[in-house]
Amino acid sequence: MTKTTWPMDMIGIPKALLTLMALLLLSNVSAGEKEDRAKLDKIGKDISTLEQSIKGQSRQQDKLADELRKIELASAELSNKISSIKKQRVALKNELVQLGKRQAELEALKGSQQQLISKEIVAAYRLGSEEPIKLLLNQEDPEKLSRTLRYYDYFLAARAEKLAAYRATNEQLETTMLDIASRELSLTESHQQLAIEQQALKENRQQREQLLASLDTQIQSSQQRLNQLRNESQRLETVLKTLEQRAMQLAAPAAKLPFSKQKGRLPWPVPGKLTRHFGAIRNADITWNGWLMEAREGLPVQSVHHGRVIFSDYLRGYGLLVIIDHGEGYMSLYAHNQVLLRETGDWVNPGEHIARVGNTGGQTDHALYFEIRHNGKPTNPKLWLASKIGP
Repeated sequence: MTKTTWPMDMIGIPKALLTLMALLLLSNVSAGEKEDRAKLDKIGKDISTLEQSIKGQSRQQDKLADELRKIELASAELSNKISSIKKQRVALKNELVQLGKRQAELEALKGSQQQLISKEIVAAYRLGSEEPIKLLLNQEDPEKLSRTLRYYDYFLAARAEKLAAYRATNEQLETTMLDIASRELSLTESHQQLAIEQQALKENRQQREQLLASLDTQIQSSQQRLNQLRNESQRLETVLKTLEQRAMQLAAPAAKLPFSKQKGRLPWPVPGKLTRHFGAIRNADITWNGWLMEAREGLPVQSVHHGRVIFSDYLRGYGLLVIIDHGEGYMSLYAHNQVLLRETGDWVNPGEHIARVGNTGGQTDHALYFEIRHNGKPTNPKLWLASKIGP
């Protein structure tokens, strides 16, 4: 019986077995990832149901808030389209620059090839149509005659190559010019589409301002404002409690350095002006559980640490909101975004862009609201973030 010899790795385990183990591990990871995403989808549905159970102070307020949500989500979609069109335009312009350079190179090559071919034509004309016969008559030595014929064959082949190269250059030049025309047309169309989307966004923002004014007229006293803040806070607490409980069922985020070891080292989620501090009075008995950082509209918001996005959606009072689970019971929260760049279930690294600064959730100024929580309890971001950098 022939004994099978398996290729071995450095520690003596058959390589085929290692490959099989790796494939099984990848299969398990993929299955686990799908299961976690399914759980997160269910969490999202549960949160939507819970959110509906927490109403405002009146039906009119709830109706206006729902309209605000629709308008802000529509604005976010338009902002995404505008961003995509702008990127497309940059890419098209870069392509046109490269195609222009290619066109110039081909035209220069065509010119030099034309000169060479002109010389060949002049030489052929001088020899006449009986070039081989003249060469034969001018040679007496058989060896020289044979060598001369070979040289003549080389000459004809070289001439044919030059003509073929010239034709190829012409074809490439024509293709390049067609590509340039195509890109210029696409650029014109994208410019028109950009104008349409920007006008739609402008109209949406005007409608949003009108809605905000209507909402303000509904809140006629400081007590009503306080009740509104309490309702918004209750919504967030409900979401966070649900996420905290369900996140325990998911695979824990694994990082080289755990969140608990990052005190005073975490990057700022956005370079901005701190306008509201942790613990400051917001209204009566309500305090700020995080930081409000004023920043330029559309500025990228980055994750402060490795983790998994467990919420990426709209929440009344907080607008477009991202919540990241960092493991060990730690979560970070990013609210009032203009657009969301990561979806629920995505894994993110420190510094990765997850959203863009906005004013959704009914805010007037563009700013990021940021929280860090441990086991559901707010903790001062000052303890965790590095010394301030930027404006």
